[in-house]
Amino acid sequence: MVGLISLNYKVAPIELRERFYLDDAQKIVFHNLLKKKVGVEGLMLISTCNRTEIYFEFENHIGNENKFIHSIVKELSEFRNFKDSLSPYLIKQTGSYNVSKHLFRLACGLESMIIGEFQIVEQLKEAYDFSYKHRMLGPILNRMVQKSLETGKFIRTNTKIDKGAVSVSYAAVEKVHKSIEILEPEFLCVGLGETSKLSIKHLHQKDYSNIKIANRTLNKSKDFAKSLGLTAIKFESFKNELANVDVAIFSTSSKEPLISKSELVKIRKGIKKELLIIDLSVPRNIPNDCSEISNVKLINVDDLKDAVNHNYKKRRSQIVKAEKFIEDFLSDFDDWTNSRQLRPSILSIKKQIKNIVIEQTIENVNSSSNQSDADLFDSDGFNKRLDKVYEKFSDNLVRKIRQASNNGKDEKAISVINQIFLDD
Repeated sequence: MVGLISLNYKVAPIELRERFYLDDAQKIVFHNLLKKKVGVEGLMLISTCNRTEIYFEFENHIGNENKFIHSIVKELSEFRNFKDSLSPYLIKQTGSYNVSKHLFRLACGLESMIIGEFQIVEQLKEAYDFSYKHRMLGPILNRMVQKSLETGKFIRTNTKIDKGAVSVSYAAVEKVHKSIEILEPEFLCVGLGETSKLSIKHLHQKDYSNIKIANRTLNKSKDFAKSLGLTAIKFESFKNELANVDVAIFSTSSKEPLISKSELVKIRKGIKKELLIIDLSVPRNIPNDCSEISNVKLINVDDLKDAVNHNYKKRRSQIVKAEKFIEDFLSDFDDWTNSRQLRPSILSIKKQIKNIVIEQTIENVNSSSNQSDADLFDSDGFNKRLDKVYEKFSDNLVRKIRQASNNGKDEKAISVINQIFLDD
């Protein structure tokens, strides 16, 4: 059995999402905590600017799903020292079909702010690789993630779901393009993660060239700036640049704000031209009260929803097409997960049948043959005939069991089958 707890942009504001953002070190600590106190048997955590999602496996807790999820939510709240009720801001799912449906949609970009964006695929791969490396994954989660990536690749190849705007960074650049009336605006881009790189590339593609890049690792920013013919500056200089530029885009992994309102007031003192700040970071790099400063306009990821909705409408027909493909992949995966519930009984059945066939054969041989047992069972022909009898009998019985249990979907039938065939 698998479950999902999702705190995402659809149900939770940015103030809450940034509070529950988990870095890699925190993921390890939280995994160990859940393993010890709750008993999760598999875990994968995705934490981005738009979502923190916990995928978990708990085959030994079937029948207590609600209690199990409540325990995880409780531990998450305590882990982040959150005193209020978290449940109103969560999406909770259990069962392989429901959880895999969400994950498959996520991998295809259907759960993203901008439908079809590809960045979530890289984030999902990173989350999977991290969980795999630290031995967090259970067998169902492992296969589920791989199947979701396979689904996403197929849909992006066979639909136009990823054509057009593909990331929040693109929506940000579109916002700039529509808002700025200056002929040759000056830009400052702080940070050089994937989102920031995409923003800079989109700006460059729109023929903006007055772009300065600030990153904590100067050589990294120099190399990237050189590849596009732009300018790299020292990270310590970015505050001074806020007095000169028209647009500043922030996208770093800093857990603390990079500047305070009082600092920005001092920097902007006496400057009449407007400064547009776009903060794509979670946690936010720029405090919200900076929007109160005269001639400063502040936009964060939640303010980009209008652009997101526009893209959603453009891609509606592709969503329907993608969802039909997803159902096919879901059906295959659901059959696999349901059949896993029959696996213990099937293994036990085959073992019992094999033992019976061998025992009965030995008895018959002993009563009717003068040939020694050793000589007889060393015969390849005899062993092959014995295997055929065993395989024919066991396969026929397993096929009927699958039919009777609707391939593992009928829980009552599974219960009866387990009672009959599982060893005590």
